[in-house]
Amino acid sequence: MRAMPDYAVVGKPIARIDADVRVTGKAVFGDDVQLPGLLHGKILRSPHAHARIVRLDTRKAERLPGVKAIVTAKEAPETPSGGVIKDRWIFAREKVRYMGEPIAAVAATDAHIAEDALALIEVEYEPLPAVIDPRQAAEPGAVLVHEAWESYRAPDNLGRKGNIVNYAEVKVGDVERGFQEADRTFESRYEVAMAHQGYIEPHVAVAKVDADGKITVWTTTQGQFTIRNYLAEALQTSHSKIRLIGTEIGGGFGGKNTLVLEPPAVLLARKTGRPVKIIMDREEDFLSTTPRRPCIIEIKTGVKRDGTIVARHSKFWFGTGAYATAAFNFAGNVANRMSGPYRIPHILTQGYVMYTTQPPCAAFRAPGSPQIFFALEQHMDEMAHGLGIDPLEFRKKNALKKGDPTTIGPTQDAADLVMMLERAAEESGWRTRPKGKNRGRGIGCAFWTSGGMPGSNAVKLNEDGSVSVMTGSVDVTGTHTTLAQIVAEEMGLGVNRVQVTTGDTDVAPVAPISAGSNIARSMGYTVKKATEALKQQLLETAADALEANVNDLDIKDGRVFVKGTPDRGLTLRELYSRSATQRGGPPLASFSSKNLPPSVNYAIQVAEVEVDPETGEVKVLDLTAVHDVGFALNPLSVEGQIQGGAVQGLGYALSEEMKFDSNGRLMNPHLLDYKLPSILDVPKVKPVLIEEPLASGPTPYGAKGIGEPPIVPTAAAVANAIYDAVGVRVYSLPLTPEKVLKALKEKH
Repeated sequence: MRAMPDYAVVGKPIARIDADVRVTGKAVFGDDVQLPGLLHGKILRSPHAHARIVRLDTRKAERLPGVKAIVTAKEAPETPSGGVIKDRWIFAREKVRYMGEPIAAVAATDAHIAEDALALIEVEYEPLPAVIDPRQAAEPGAVLVHEAWESYRAPDNLGRKGNIVNYAEVKVGDVERGFQEADRTFESRYEVAMAHQGYIEPHVAVAKVDADGKITVWTTTQGQFTIRNYLAEALQTSHSKIRLIGTEIGGGFGGKNTLVLEPPAVLLARKTGRPVKIIMDREEDFLSTTPRRPCIIEIKTGVKRDGTIVARHSKFWFGTGAYATAAFNFAGNVANRMSGPYRIPHILTQGYVMYTTQPPCAAFRAPGSPQIFFALEQHMDEMAHGLGIDPLEFRKKNALKKGDPTTIGPTQDAADLVMMLERAAEESGWRTRPKGKNRGRGIGCAFWTSGGMPGSNAVKLNEDGSVSVMTGSVDVTGTHTTLAQIVAEEMGLGVNRVQVTTGDTDVAPVAPISAGSNIARSMGYTVKKATEALKQQLLETAADALEANVNDLDIKDGRVFVKGTPDRGLTLRELYSRSATQRGGPPLASFSSKNLPPSVNYAIQVAEVEVDPETGEVKVLDLTAVHDVGFALNPLSVEGQIQGGAVQGLGYALSEEMKFDSNGRLMNPHLLDYKLPSILDVPKVKPVLIEEPLASGPTPYGAKGIGEPPIVPTAAAVANAIYDAVGVRVYSLPLTPEKVLKALKEKH
């Protein structure tokens, strides 16, 4: 491992700078936004998963006292929009494609009247067959979710056809020859259910439209510039006509990356001339937001007797719901990960992303990866046990090494995977048998690649010697604290002397969405470069005043001074005055970056479980999480991300599932029936940080993003631990007591 520099501020466990604002209730969330003349909006949603709209009549609802406006597809643009494939409208046109799809929206003087008005809207439907299974959706003759799919604007390289949103194929070597070289072949099939992000705060949007047509929207979002761009397209209006203000966010996990309530809120505000607020209840949030994609995965792997993997052929079918949302070559991205973090010379992967008549799916922490690594890592365990090799040693034998060619990106700056596996063994007690009956340990080994999206930041010195940062990125994971640490480190200040503000789209520098573990690198890098430029301005000003060379100056504790003679110096307050009057204006600097190249993060988790053979209940007793973080800018925050992601992974592993009947109706759209893990279900999660700073490419101090990877290997680790404990495998998520008990009965 590389030697770690001893920094003054970065690399230290510092509490979130906004903690007091949040715990005292001063933070302004979407529901806290109040405006004069505010109306309340409600949305009429389809009770059917797939049906033609025969008749829609709003006249009775319009006559209800207190109702100020009703909007339907007639008031919305006819041109469809969307992230990559332009396949979606603000309101359903001609037919509905999932239960919960918006049909109309009402604005009234209070929410109760708006709710009553929904009941007065008359809609006649002609039910159509539901499309639930993504593999069946790909069959010839399957019911089409979008009959006019060929008319949608989309890139030419997605492999679209019928219900196929995206098809991708990855070939490495000669897979047929590889299987001929194999001594053993292993085949398995896995299924993963649809899952919701489970954030605390449902979606909220408040919109107002000025007399000149200027639109202002307050919304709970992970990326205000991204939502502004989507909204401009959906409304067929100019970006400059929209001001998007991101409120504080009560959790996102990828579920607040797309348009949900903003378009209907704007249409109602435009029609009434008054501001309109729409708040989802929990049932609506389950029905009509963007959960994690369900999937079916088939894997066939050829291996030598000594445990060397030589070939893999895999297929997968992801369901993306009724609309493509942001499915940017999703199949290709997932297909490139199907080798796992292992050397496999011969690979063939065929991947499909399919339309179904379910809620449109999008991002959820590490999109696509928890599903495939649940399959890949169980498959690795099956092979290890089949060959009589310890599962951890089997992984070490096939692990990628630095510089190995892969389909996932460069591995040169990744940590040593074999070393990480050995560290996981040491930290978890892998080589000792768990004490007690029906207990076992399992391992999951995965990776995530994250780079950085284009973005910019601005920093300025204030009159009192403090520093302000203006950013357009939303603070979802404590990134404002991290940015403050970077500025404080470069400027020789305490974190309490740095203020970070998220501006709206009218005033802030353009920033990427807070997703994909890209903010720490992209925004961290740009704020570091901007601060370096600001620091250089101040050093040059001080050099003139002190009659010294810039290279002979240092900055610390709010002063610039001559190295070796610290009494010769100026305070930052004094330098502000000199800069403002003598060097062309107050000290200010900004920096913009393009896409940053991806880096590979390895993630290894070891779970210890106890299985009740009478009920099938699985209790996770311990979870060790070993993660490649590059450089931990804030170890407290990094450990929190690992613990939070792992706990979310436990829910995904054991209980979380959106259940649909054969007609496509969601049967558990409430937190009472959608089982999130509670404090009683969660063991102690032991985070182990592997710090090998990135040595190349744009990055702040060698840091990597860490928000996504912790959820990826958890389900596989738990599934493998169940096998180690009681000798049965469950091939579908979640790993419910019913499934475990069934497997136990089939075993005996």
